Amino acid sequence: MTLPNAPLTDGKVVLRLRAPKDEPLISVASHDPEAQRWLEDEPIPMSGALAFRDPRETWAHGERAPFVIADPATDCALGLVSLRVVGDGTGSVAVSVFPEGRGQGVGPAALRLIARWAITESGFQRVEAEANVANTASRRMIEKAGFVREGILRDHCETHGVRHDCEMFALVQADLTGTPR
Repeated sequence: MTLPNAPLTDGKVVLRLRAPKDEPLISVASHDPEAQRWLEDEPIPMSGALAFRDPRETWAHGERAPFVIADPATDCALGLVSLRVVGDGTGSVAVSVFPEGRGQGVGPAALRLIARWAITESGFQRVEAEANVANTASRRMIEKAGFVREGILRDHCETHGVRHDCEMFALVQADLTGTPR
């Protein structure tokens, strides 16, 4: 994966590299009870200094493409979205919208942008997204982004030491072009 020449945007959100100014917001959001309920990640210490590494380092390894989701008018961070390579031509996306960005269509916009970029510019054939079957908000967000529901993967995911069912969604080239398969 190659870092895009410019931030990705649709006018609703901007996907860009993390900047030092984002780190306090990311730390605070990582302590949000709703995020902690669904995510396995440990909260980031509020000082944050040692918790963050240069995002270009992550890109250089070629296994993950992390972006900050930002407001196009203020450039304020509203969440995080990342694409991870899971196989030849297949990527998996994860998104976390900060409390102040929820309910505004930020998550679906970010998922659409990163999936479109992955398929049209980065050579991916398939982009997957999964959500705990009990996480209605995430499942709706993924569907609003245009991902197609594929089914339930039983005991596929683990959060806080408990295995649970996940719903699998995917977006493929035909979904972007409207070309029937």
